[in-house]
Amino acid sequence: MHSRFSLLKKIEQQQSISIIVPCFNESEGIASLKKKLGPVLTELRATRSVEVIFVDDGSSDDTFLILHEYFGQEAQIIRHPKNKGLSAATKTGVAHSRSDIICTIDSDCTYEPYQLVGLLDFMYKDVDIVTASPYHPKGKVKNVPEWRLFLSKGLSKLYRLVLPQKLYTYTSMFRAYRREVLETVNVNHPGFLGLVEIIAEAMLVGYKVVEYPAELKRREFGQSKLRVARVIWSHLKYISKLVVRQTLQPKKIRSRQYTYKAKIYTTKINNENDYTI
Repeated sequence: MHSRFSLLKKIEQQQSISIIVPCFNESEGIASLKKKLGPVLTELRATRSVEVIFVDDGSSDDTFLILHEYFGQEAQIIRHPKNKGLSAATKTGVAHSRSDIICTIDSDCTYEPYQLVGLLDFMYKDVDIVTASPYHPKGKVKNVPEWRLFLSKGLSKLYRLVLPQKLYTYTSMFRAYRREVLETVNVNHPGFLGLVEIIAEAMLVGYKVVEYPAELKRREFGQSKLRVARVIWSHLKYISKLVVRQTLQPKKIRSRQYTYKAKIYTTKINNENDYTI
């Protein structure tokens, strides 16, 4: 049994991944991102295929040019003519990706890129989304402005009250998804709220989300693009809609067959020890 578990984990670790990095006016920090992301790509590419996709979300500075300077030879670089928001940029990256597992990371390195290696270790065969969680009891927060912590923790507590899976952090963008999730979950909000919407809607149709205890730190370069009042209001409206939906509608948990996953596991495991799932 132990050998079968080890084999399953090995297969998970060999699945191809796409790393999507949305950027908006981040020219000051791209050199630092290059330095920090390089060792992560080297480690991941030792065991699996990895592609990197940058989405310049309508930057008004020279982000697009600097991305080409530092990553032009090893990544896809896509540009939105106008700023569309984080979840819209993520959707664009997904449309240009090819991998089984899709990761999204912050371009400002508030979550150090090296944490992606540990986060991916939590992507077992029955897990659909792994999200970074600085508010987990084993997570950490370092020098983050109090107003941001108050906003993020407060929103996470509200989502914890209304959603079926109880997480400590719902607001992180630093995540890994199975491709099926991003291709089937309907997301209507193009900005920051859309990132929470992905997790919320995924939970409501039965996808499994787990947390990776992570460290969140203050950004070193540039300024936050968050519009606090607008963000709070949009989240409160969405939370109220979630409450109404779950109150008035019967629970419809999606029956998941893991069709595409079973095909991968059966083929590879049969070649090893004639064990099928």
